[in-house]
Amino acid sequence: MHITVVLSLLAAAAVQVAAKDFSATCFDTYYESTTVTSSCFRTGGDSGYTTRLDMTKCLANVGGKLVCRPSNPSFKYCDCGIADKKILNCRCTDSKGVKQQTSIDLDTCLSNNDSELECK
Repeated sequence: MHITVVLSLLAAAAVQVAAKDFSATCFDTYYESTTVTSSCFRTGGDSGYTTRLDMTKCLANVGGKLVCRPSNPSFKYCDCGIADKKILNCRCTDSKGVKQQTSIDLDTCLSNNDSELECK
């Protein structure tokens, strides 16, 4: 009985790792150029797998504001950095050429799929 309960809990935890936002299952996250790099847990609980994702595949600059847009990304004209492991703070150029402050919680745009970062 106890073994069944333990196995059920372990299986539920593995599913939760696969389903969670990336910041709950990834660490050592940094941003360079247009790429987020992080070490992420696998579904089985193994850790330390480094994964990279070019944010030009996930984000768009719409009038100086960042939005999640994996189907039609246009992440151009932004200078960015990571804060608090999951917040991407940027200054993005709007249609008038003015730099606008904008931030996005990457948990709304990224997921950890068995140690691979993906656009949501």
